[in-house]
Amino acid sequence: MIARVGLGLGLFLGSLALGWRLHQRGVLTEVRAARMMRFVVMGSSPVVLCLLFWRLNLYRFEPWVLPLLGLVISSSMLLPAVLYAKAARLSRPETGSFLACAFFSNVGYLGAFTAYALFGEIAYGLCMVYLVFFDPCFYTLGFWIASRYGQQAASVSSVSAVSGEARFYPFIGMLVGCGLSLGHVPRPMPLVWLNQVLIPANTALYLIAAGSQLSFISPRPRLRSCLAMSGIKFLYAPLIAWGLVHLARLEGLPRLVVLLEASTPVAVSPLVLPLLFGLDRRLANALWLVTTLIAIPWLLLVILLLQHL
Repeated sequence: MIARVGLGLGLFLGSLALGWRLHQRGVLTEVRAARMMRFVVMGSSPVVLCLLFWRLNLYRFEPWVLPLLGLVISSSMLLPAVLYAKAARLSRPETGSFLACAFFSNVGYLGAFTAYALFGEIAYGLCMVYLVFFDPCFYTLGFWIASRYGQQAASVSSVSAVSGEARFYPFIGMLVGCGLSLGHVPRPMPLVWLNQVLIPANTALYLIAAGSQLSFISPRPRLRSCLAMSGIKFLYAPLIAWGLVHLARLEGLPRLVVLLEASTPVAVSPLVLPLLFGLDRRLANALWLVTTLIAIPWLLLVILLLQHL
């Protein structure tokens, strides 16, 4: 188990570090990173998602309730985030960054790939179902929060590769896979082997592109906000998830997936919003960095606890 967890965390952190290093050396520019991300969103991700959803048993109750649970858990984190922002008297740009980081967790690349390393392709597919709400919320609620609390937008070029029509391609892959699953079309074995390669490769490419746009700034001046965010992500959200899985009477792998995803740190995606809407970029980076560092030992503890559930 330790080796599989190390594989997941190693791929996540190693890909981000590689992307950051390539950017520092001038190899992976913003334009090249955007092209790489566009390839992932429009090319490899739809194929991966189609093959995943093709294998899921969509006649069961659990796959349909997972996105709702994901949305409720993420939305619930806005309440303590708003209360903290008011108590700490954060500025409007700081408040926008804090709220966006609270809502969006790394359920896709850290959470999903950790589930894949632990439990295999079915768990990864359930994670993809769980995070169906993520992209629609990012381009609606995320942009609304950022525009409300931000200053004048700087530029839209940094996310042009994943906006517009490109973001609909993964949903097309999901729909095709759902149709094949509901139609009881058997999935050929070579495609099973193909997805075993595509899942880690697709994850690595996206994280390399995202890592090229990271900036590592000392979080010390914002340590109090980082600790508050850590409490929201690693204590409050798992408790909410625990109550919800009991109410929904989830058992087995879907239950483990929800509890694992509810224990993930700040996502990479909110780091784009300060560039677009003039939010506090340093706070967003600090929140991402600290919660990600804490998530490494935290997820190991969560995984050990999940083995006894």
